[in-house]
Amino acid sequence: MTYATGKYTDCTPLLDDRAALDRFFEEHGYLYLRDVLDRALVRTVAEQMREGLVALGAADPTATLEDLAIDSFEEVDEVAMHAYVDYDAFWNHPSTIGLFERVFGEPVFVFRSTTIRYYPSAAGAENPSFAHLTPFHQDGFYIGPNKDFRPVWIPLVATTEESGGVALADGSHRAGPREHVVHESFRRFDHPVRGIPAEHIGQDETLRHSAMEPGDVLFMHGYTCHKSVPNLSSPPVMRMSMDTRVQPASSPRGHNALTPWTESAKDPSKGIMSKITGTPTAVE
Repeated sequence: MTYATGKYTDCTPLLDDRAALDRFFEEHGYLYLRDVLDRALVRTVAEQMREGLVALGAADPTATLEDLAIDSFEEVDEVAMHAYVDYDAFWNHPSTIGLFERVFGEPVFVFRSTTIRYYPSAAGAENPSFAHLTPFHQDGFYIGPNKDFRPVWIPLVATTEESGGVALADGSHRAGPREHVVHESFRRFDHPVRGIPAEHIGQDETLRHSAMEPGDVLFMHGYTCHKSVPNLSSPPVMRMSMDTRVQPASSPRGHNALTPWTESAKDPSKGIMSKITGTPTAVE
């Protein structure tokens, strides 16, 4: 099955050329930077995630990051896992903030809502479930009030083309917000949620996906269409990652920027998309 028709362009050489960096982002709607984060810090977060999976009984206590395995994403308490991963310390570490400010060209604010992901390989499974994987969507469809934030995705362990990651539609942000419809194959908290039908991605919006290493980072425009790529690695490897959003420090800070994901997920008054995005919304 083909999930992408091209690879990300490495934008690392543009980091010292403000105009070129901004020009690429405005044209393509993403920046892929290689080996720019502190690998030791990334490794610490990966180990915290491993320790959480072990503590919750999902993984073998003797497992290392290299041979870690769980039965399924759905069997792990997603909210409980957040207590084990100190992602705020990573995002707000001076070295991480320093990179973000180089990318934005100004002081930044990191959202307090972070998603952590731990996906085992589904290769060889008789009836693999991909209901936890996000369909095509735009973060800017749900999150505001400002739209100048950028989703930021990092791998915690090396990914391959087979173990998946994020596929994005190159240049898709230029068309602005798109309709999101109920996507029955994507369920969270046992509810179907909205996504962009694949046929609504244009032929000229090249779908890109690349293998990534710990220390790499992917920035996207708020209206870049993107989706999860399933983990079909063989031999099987765990895919672990986390993502948040970063915005100029001078921009308004909405609910998602100020509210940890766990608070939204546990709030019984919120609808399904509010739980997932952390943003109060009438669109469910």
